[in-house]
Amino acid sequence: MSSTTTPVYTAGTTVHASASIAAATTANDDVDFSTVFEAQLHVKNTPGGSVAATRGLKVEIFRRYGSGPTTAQSPMITYYLPSTTASVAESIEIFLSTGKYNIKITNLDATNAITVEILADTLSSLSTT
Repeated sequence: MSSTTTPVYTAGTTVHASASIAAATTANDDVDFSTVFEAQLHVKNTPGGSVAATRGLKVEIFRRYGSGPTTAQSPMITYYLPSTTASVAESIEIFLSTGKYNIKITNLDATNAITVEILADTLSSLSTT
């Protein structure tokens, strides 16, 4: 008798609801992926109707550790989305292992707002039938 093992996958959990980020400001979201094998973040950035010379979205991932937990002082990884074309969405996929994280997003456009949404897909377990 053979068995089949399949991953238990949850798609589209909201980490940061689609919302406007004002010019030159940041937003932070804490996430707890300590009970899953892997998380896949989908970061979507849509620039406004115009973009300034100083533009883009900076995404920093900080590890959170200890019982507090405490957020690390330096990011473990940093990504940039360039926002080169007004009103045209761009996105990036970020794969994270088991753990707790702080996601810091910064609008690098000094003049215009952008719209950012972050969703997470997770692989939480394996099911054998």
